[in-house]
Amino acid sequence: MNSTREEQPFRPHLGFVVFFIALGVLFLATGFNQPSIANMRTVDLLRLLGTGANLGAGLTLLVLHFVLRRHG
Repeated sequence: MNSTREEQPFRPHLGFVVFFIALGVLFLATGFNQPSIANMRTVDLLRLLGTGANLGAGLTLLVLHFVLRRHG
């Protein structure tokens, strides 16, 4: 049975998941080359926050993809 686009549930595309996780891992690898936390500057803290945001967004979209896939 064919369904229209309006009837299909929204599922995040896996491309977004791969993009956010890859970007987060890249930032994390860059952060490992930085000095210790005691010597961190503001830009290092912002990079760390960006890393967490990208990894969090990627993992959230990945979980949503599988949850909506099961229910949809």
